[in-house]
Order: sequence, then structure tokens, then C-alpha cells
Amino acid sequence: MAKSQGFLVLLALPTMTAFTLPALAPARGRAAARCTGPAASLEVINPSYDLAIGSVLLGGVFGLPSRAPSLASRAGYALGALCAVFGLFIAFQTTTLRFTFDETSFALVKADGSSTGENVVVGGENVWRYDEFVNWDFFPSESFPILVYFKETQTPEQFWNVGPGEQANSPEALARGAKPGQVHFFPAIARVDELKASFKTHACAKL
Repeated sequence: MAKSQGFLVLLALPTMTAFTLPALAPARGRAAARCTGPAASLEVINPSYDLAIGSVLLGGVFGLPSRAPSLASRAGYALGALCAVFGLFIAFQTTTLRFTFDETSFALVKADGSSTGENVVVGGENVWRYDEFVNWDFFPSESFPILVYFKETQTPEQFWNVGPGEQANSPEALARGAKPGQVHFFPAIARVDELKASFKTHACAKL
């Protein structure tokens, strides 16, 4: 069930730009400025094409011809086409975007290190201080990563319940031990083992 839910979220990513790519964060200066210090102080996480390749292969499976064409087979072709297009979209994102860690912050930048631009909903750069993290994880699991998730309190509180934050900050979620904050989901376009190691190295809080 968790895998299917994650897959449905991924299919919606092109229409969820306000909540994912780029995610919500307050303005903190140009991301490119993070690259002006010593090179050793900036960690760039290596890209991973696993999600893109998997989506394209899944599209090929659904798109296999059927000996008895039917409504179900036509639906399969349509789903296959969606998976293939989504895989190409993710491949593009994997090629053009990078996750980075500097001495104080985690960021999503372009492959050349420049800013991904300001969010169309609330503005601001995709740069988040480590000391503002309240949680991070991979969904549906670290061994089968589709989404990279983290939650932070740097974003102004009035935006915390926008999009998926409404459920993540609900009284029920908080009663189960969740901490309030702004939720972010990104496709797993980078190596999650490196992300995990860097989250731990920089003491990003995790429940």
C-alpha cells in the first residue's frame, strides 16, 4: 500500500511544484553564493537515475502489446505512457538538480550550483538550516526510495499547513509523536546513502 501511495504522489509531482520542486522556504540569499567558499566545505550529493530508469521500465511493461486488445489493455498502454513520460521527467530533474550540504545548510540547487529560483507561492530559496530540521526520512523505505522527505521550522509558521502539511501537522499526527513544521517531499533523484550520511553528519534532527 505504501508503495502505491508513493507512486501516486510521484505521478502528481508535475502539478505539485509549489510543494516539492522547489519546496517552500523563506528567502535567505542566492543559493549560488554557497559555492563561493572553500570547495571542501560544500558537499554535492551524487545523482541517482534509479527512479527514472525504474519508471521507464515500468512504462515498458505496461506498454507490452496484448493478444486480446480490450479496455483494460488500452488503460495499461495509457498508464505505461504516463510512467515513461514521468521517467523522462525524473531523468531531466536528476540531470539538472543537485542536493548540497555546506557548513550550515542543506539546499536544492541547479547542477551548476546556481539557485533554483524563488517559489511561486511564498517566494524564497530552497536552502534550509540544519538546526531548523525536526525530521527526515525516505519513502516508502530507505531500501526502496521514491521520495526524500524532511520537515523543518525555518519556513514561517503560517505556511506549515499548506499542502501535505495539513495532515502532517494534524492533532492526530502530533498525538502520535510528530513535531510541527513545514513538510517537503522530493523525488529520490540522488543517492540516498549519501543523503543519509550527510543528514547524520550535520546532526539534522530525526524522530
